[in-house]
Amino acid sequence: MTEQMARKIIDNYVASTLALRANSEALPDDAGVDDYRIERSSVFLRWQNAAASLRELPLEYKAQAVEAIDQITA
Repeated sequence: MTEQMARKIIDNYVASTLALRANSEALPDDAGVDDYRIERSSVFLRWQNAAASLRELPLEYKAQAVEAIDQITA
């Protein structure tokens, strides 16, 4: 795996985590519940796929991943 591909995987995880958080904070009014559920499901699946890719990173890139995660959780 190249450094560039590892960076893309890490960046994708960070972006999908932030999107999931934003989606969780934006609760819909009663009229938009169905649309919210569809969007929430899509955002969650994107995050889940990004997490699966992150778990497959070679060991040499895991420290970069942990650092990126620490930055968004601080």
